[in-house]
Amino acid sequence: MRQLAACLLGLMLASAGWAVEDATTLRVPAGETEIPVARYSAAGSRVLLWLPSEYGVLPQEHRAARALAQQGIETWLADLYGARFLPAVASSAETLPAEDVYHLIRAAFAAKREVWLSSAGRGAKYALEGARLWQEREGQGKPLAGAILLYPNLYLAQPEPGSEPAYLPVTAQTRLNVYILQGELSPWYWTLDTLTSVMRSSGSQIVVRTVAGIRDRFYFRDDAMPAERELGEHLPTFMRDLILHPPAESPK
Repeated sequence: MRQLAACLLGLMLASAGWAVEDATTLRVPAGETEIPVARYSAAGSRVLLWLPSEYGVLPQEHRAARALAQQGIETWLADLYGARFLPAVASSAETLPAEDVYHLIRAAFAAKREVWLSSAGRGAKYALEGARLWQEREGQGKPLAGAILLYPNLYLAQPEPGSEPAYLPVTAQTRLNVYILQGELSPWYWTLDTLTSVMRSSGSQIVVRTVAGIRDRFYFRDDAMPAERELGEHLPTFMRDLILHPPAESPK
């Protein structure tokens, strides 16, 4: 308990100036797990907890986090895979515990008054699982502000062509303001209506922005097209605008 308190205290200490990276760790109680966290500090009351996709924490996300902090949004990058000594591959994403995300949210609320989540691809799975665990334990008094999901993959299994997709149970179990950015060249684009319907069944408010000519992984693809590179460069501004000025729910 003293170790956790010390870690929370360290996370609450503000770094001098803007966009100063503070590398720290968060120890998960009842175990020896320590989650590496790169914190890009900013003044104000908001923090974005950026969870890795199945590709792990990327250099492009560090650059985006630094840019977000320069625009006034404190951003934490949490290496959930490194904490568990797991490779950053799709199968590892199935085993990451929601408990880790819960304790990251707890630490974020100890530092700031408004907490947002973000992830991409399969990272949406444990982002929502952690959010649900937080809501069950402490969310009544401290609701999450929302989640920004980039091309989320919440399928229970890869759907067969022409069949209705089945989603992970957490998709319909988490009540949250969710903002989805989806490229129209993504294979998930064609099931957006089904996904948003399932998420709304639990009372979630869903806002969707689709972008023509964009594929998944647009901000870190080696073969990125000009439009994808441009969107990647503007991703921090897009996220900042969502956080500062959340839009109204998309039409059903």
